[in-house]
Formats: sequence, C-alpha cells, structure tokens
Amino acid sequence: KLTGRTAATGTSMQPTAASFANSLAGRLLAAALAFALWGGWALLANWSSDPQHAMIAGLLQGTASALMTLVMAIAAKALFYRLPAGAARLLLPAVLIVSASFTLLYLVHSWHQTHALWQTIVPPTSLAFIYCLFLCLRLQREQLCNEAP
Repeated sequence: KLTGRTAATGTSMQPTAASFANSLAGRLLAAALAFALWGGWALLANWSSDPQHAMIAGLLQGTASALMTLVMAIAAKALFYRLPAGAARLLLPAVLIVSASFTLLYLVHSWHQTHALWQTIVPPTSLAFIYCLFLCLRLQREQLCNEAP
C-alpha cells in the first residue's frame, strides 16, 4: 500500500508501514532486532553462571530467534489460508508454529546445557505466540476487507 497522492493522477507514492514490514528489508530488520533482543536476553539470563557460556547461549538464542522471525510470518500465512474459517484459523497457526519453535529452542539449549534454560526460552516463546496471533488477526482483517462489497 502507498500513501500520499500525486496531483495529476491521484495515485499513491510513499510506502506504508505495512508494505515495509512485508518487504525483504522489513523482514531482515525484524530478524536483526529479534537477534539483538532475544540474544541479549539470553546473555543476561545466563550471565551469572559463566560469561562464556552465556555468550554462546546468547548467540544460539539470537540466531534461532532471527531465523524463526523470518520463517514465522510465511508459515502463519500458509497455515491460515489452509484452515477453515473460525477460531481454529486464528489459533492453530500460532499453536503449531510456537510448539515447533519452542521444541527447537528447548533442544538447542538443552544440547548446549544452558543454565537458565526456562528463563531463556519462555519470554521469546510467549512473544512469538502473541506475534503469530497478531499475524493471523491481520490476515483475517485483510480477508474480510477484500470480501466486503
């Protein structure tokens, strides 16, 4: 979507926040922010045990969060359009995606023997669930707008 109008045609010229968020640059920015936020969180959550171990936990969490951020929107959209309308269409994509990401995080941090395992993975998992719900609600709203006469 574009905002702003040209005098001659009345067409839009500037990208909106929604179009930026769906662009490659927007997705890469979101992934970089996820890396910094959740990698930093894992570093802080594990710092008291051993700084070197905490650094590795931060890198693992940051990398996993960045990759999952890139995949999450694509997966939510794909699942959303394959499910029948209703509550399942809103909830099931979030439940499935977050279950898979939580399992991945649990396995990676267990393998690394992350000391503050639950403090490391519960906050990003909770926010991922909320984000997936938001994505599905946005998809539903877009679909309803497109179906309106």
